[in-house]
Amino acid sequence: MAATSPVARGGRLGNVPPRVNSKAVRGGARGRGVLLAGMAILAVAGHAAPAAARQKPAAPRTLENLLDGEQKVVPEGTLTRALLSSASPAIDEAWQAYDAAVQAASTKLLKAIDARKRRSQGRRDEDAVAVMEAAAKGLTERGVLPSAVDGSLRAERAAAVLAYREAGEKLATRYRTVIAELREDDKPGDASVIADEWSLLANQLEFAEQPQVDSVWRHSITNGPTAEITLYTNGTINAPDGPDTWTLKGSTLTIRWKNPEAPGGEWIDTCELADQGGSYAGKNQLGTRITGKRVP
Repeated sequence: MAATSPVARGGRLGNVPPRVNSKAVRGGARGRGVLLAGMAILAVAGHAAPAAARQKPAAPRTLENLLDGEQKVVPEGTLTRALLSSASPAIDEAWQAYDAAVQAASTKLLKAIDARKRRSQGRRDEDAVAVMEAAAKGLTERGVLPSAVDGSLRAERAAAVLAYREAGEKLATRYRTVIAELREDDKPGDASVIADEWSLLANQLEFAEQPQVDSVWRHSITNGPTAEITLYTNGTINAPDGPDTWTLKGSTLTIRWKNPEAPGGEWIDTCELADQGGSYAGKNQLGTRITGKRVP
């Protein structure tokens, strides 16, 4: 292998696994397997709402109702309740509080995205505007949170994730309390129904903690081929359990590719992110130039 390039075997990046279809990854990695099959059987279709609420006329397209239209958008990392769920006033009240907390956190995040988009428009920064538009579209149409790589929204994203988690913990506590109270009142049947409902929701919480797709990039090496790579939220690349990793410290993105032909057994790409996280550029340990551009 030439000292100036860690690539060029078989028409792809030598230290990058074959690319999985990015649309399939981004659209399908967030809810596969037995969990969602079970949810479909139980007619899970977003947070339960009375029929009258589902039939109301569409509201104007404001920041608040973009996330709360007739087709409920459920942000990743949050819970959904089965339409055929328990009839418990206490649980209904707990869900109302949960929905309100999720809605508030999502709206706050969307407002932050909109504010950054407006500032970017004022600076006529078209790349930054495109990044913010993609972030807003992902959140309002698919419930996808902004990339953790985007430094301008990193704090806001973290705040939303924390709010979702805290709301979920409060909901879990309420379920456990109601189940215990029903058992103490000698109502094992009612307790069992709510316990079964919580069992499904607990599975959702567990799934929400699994690695998700953070972002997809077009990764290039000077005098070598280009490949799309997928960064996962647990710091792996191209697969949640893959050997290659990425880390971010400030604006420095470090990508490590396991390869026995590389110095020390891995190629290390040290790159600096652009202000809005739409691209990166840097070098590996041999000085070969590395670039990357975000795939919307």
